[in-house]
Amino acid sequence: MFWHEQHERMTVANMAERDVLHEKIAQACARYGLLEGARGIVVGVSGGQDSVALLHALVSMGEFDLRVAAAHLHHGMRGEEADADQQYVRELCARLGAEFYAERRDIYAEAERSGLNVEEAGRRARYELLERVAAEGDFDRIATAHTGTDRAETLLLNMFRGAGVEGLRSIPPRRGKIVRPLILTTRQETGDYCERHGLEVRIDRTNLEADHARRNVLRLTVMPQIAEVFPGVERALLRVCEAIEEELAWTRPLMEDALREATLQRDEERMALSLARLAELSPGKLHRVLRMAIEQVRGDLRDVSRERIERLARVVTEGETGKQVMLPGGWRARRGYNEIAIEPAPVEETFEKESSPLPVPGTARLERRGVEVRAELAPAPAQLNGADRLVALMNEAVAEGGLVLRSSWPGERFQPLGMAGTKKLQDFFVDEKAPPAERRRTPVVADTAGRILWVVGYRLSHPARVSGDGKRVVKLTARFD
Repeated sequence: MFWHEQHERMTVANMAERDVLHEKIAQACARYGLLEGARGIVVGVSGGQDSVALLHALVSMGEFDLRVAAAHLHHGMRGEEADADQQYVRELCARLGAEFYAERRDIYAEAERSGLNVEEAGRRARYELLERVAAEGDFDRIATAHTGTDRAETLLLNMFRGAGVEGLRSIPPRRGKIVRPLILTTRQETGDYCERHGLEVRIDRTNLEADHARRNVLRLTVMPQIAEVFPGVERALLRVCEAIEEELAWTRPLMEDALREATLQRDEERMALSLARLAELSPGKLHRVLRMAIEQVRGDLRDVSRERIERLARVVTEGETGKQVMLPGGWRARRGYNEIAIEPAPVEETFEKESSPLPVPGTARLERRGVEVRAELAPAPAQLNGADRLVALMNEAVAEGGLVLRSSWPGERFQPLGMAGTKKLQDFFVDEKAPPAERRRTPVVADTAGRILWVVGYRLSHPARVSGDGKRVVKLTARFD
């Protein structure tokens, strides 16, 4: 449930001169059609400078005759500071005459249940709230306060992950009814706007900690260093995003046509593509068509790396009948006589046993599951934040006898971090709402006695926890093809 408060709309005095931020928002709306035909808009407002500036601007700008609301998610973290954030947004809405919606959730608990990192669990919860408020409150647009600075940072993050051309577009200005009116502005400009208009904002201290999340490292350390050598790097990265966006605007319809022409059969859980049609495509076009096909069948491209797409492309062009490539999430692409089918993988195939020693330091790989885990010794961090589901920090002592990366065994049990007793791995996956095929494909890191220490991508075991009195930890990093 969320709380809703209706406030009488106040008239914000027009300035003699148009504010530069208003101008940037108007440019973005005109260029991308963000508010065309819109009657109402709900803005995700944390209390930070970007979202506060966006809410204030949308209420203040005379050309938008919109019903404006703010939706605030209380993450159940940061105690009294988070309570003060929510109260600040409520009072700001009252001053501006914007409707106010709020919801409180326990993101730490949701991250534990889902196996997601805290950052991703929070992101999902925010969008769930915004979608629900939009539906129940009859708002036809959802606005997030992503700025051009966020877009530049996301471009670099996507590059480091090895993203394809779609990822190089970074944050899109619009995705359905979700719009980003600040996409042409910078974080500096939203801060200046708040100062000009006397808007005191809330500061989330976790955004100022470089070890809290990868984006913080990029924002607080990497980008300033790049800017020292290449002034104007932020604008340069935005130009890259815009150039890629222009290319996608005319090339994506061509890819959709190519996929449509190659499709032999399509239903809810299976797509069959003509090998003859695919063979006519250039490598770059083939890669994009295959990614598009996987996205349509699976619903997303999570953990589908470029390496996996290249392997699939080789099966299309050089493979033999029956050759297949396993895809994350319990899917496969299998070559037939004249087609390649993207479909759910049979359970027995994903359950095939695999095992590989994992030296410290060193790497182990399970070929059928397409997963690799790297182990290394690292200094014990001052704070354990669990920001990445594919990274685990383990007590050095439990690895002394040796580690193994392997498939799980039927009926196997382990002690999840924070629990007093053990739980069947099968029951753990049910609680995490993991799809059946994914349960059987998810590997574990165990000691040589067979005891599970990490369910890869989900949970560390309690015996493997970092105690806090050691100077080093074993850092495990997983990568799925």
